[in-house]
Amino acid sequence: MIRGPAVNQFNWLYSNADAPSTTPGTAVTPGTSNAEGSWVQIASAANIANRVYALALNLNAGNSTGVAKNHLLDIGIDQAGGTSYTAVFQNLPIGQSGPFTEGARSFYFPLEIPAGASVAARIQGSDATAGSVRVVAKFYGKPSRPDLLRVGRYTETVGTITNSLGVSVTPGNSGAEGSWVSLGTLAQRCWFYQLGVQCNNGTVTAMVYHFDLAVGDGTNKNIIIPNHCVYVRGTAEAANNFADTLAYRDLPAGAELFLRGSASGTAVSGWNAAVIAVGG
Repeated sequence: MIRGPAVNQFNWLYSNADAPSTTPGTAVTPGTSNAEGSWVQIASAANIANRVYALALNLNAGNSTGVAKNHLLDIGIDQAGGTSYTAVFQNLPIGQSGPFTEGARSFYFPLEIPAGASVAARIQGSDATAGSVRVVAKFYGKPSRPDLLRVGRYTETVGTITNSLGVSVTPGNSGAEGSWVSLGTLAQRCWFYQLGVQCNNGTVTAMVYHFDLAVGDGTNKNIIIPNHCVYVRGTAEAANNFADTLAYRDLPAGAELFLRGSASGTAVSGWNAAVIAVGG
């Protein structure tokens, strides 16, 4: 009898949202007027009892009616289990995150966190009124076949950050693709990508947006993430997105990343983005 390969599964999980709730996770207060907020612990050293191979995040409740709430997320760790955090990634755009009950904003990182480390989140905000964002985190470890699992050991942010905004991108209208915009080039070799897109606009229209992340040059583009979907509610200026979990592409230092978008109707202005690239 020929046996197929075993399933590679995670056998350990820590979540800061174990109890069912419409307000799950940890409340984090953003900084105001483009300042960084303070680090808020989302997992203690005791919680991270095993080496982490992957981190899933859901960011919710950061929206506000009639206000453009641009937010940039940092995740930090203290390998000694204390409260002096070093960012493992920085400036992921998560603005106008909608209610948890509507999906909110979700991301996935195949990223190593040492056992015994404490983990925290902080958020930079554009508005003069801080508000609050709830951070739900799931940490995965003990894979059954760690030798078959690629895990990142460093990240970089691709896309110039100005105040609390990433690189400006203009989606096309009614399903048409907008023009490609360069986000910048990789400083290191990377192989996994998460796209953060937000809208600097206090009046949005209920609509679905698709964004494509690609590698290439002025003429040729090879898409890494197709149709990154962002749903915007017409009320309360709230946005939601799914995590792109199959965003793998082994790219060398110097590779240039591009972004374009399309809207299901007439796009509003103010869209901006940045990418977290994982390597190692």
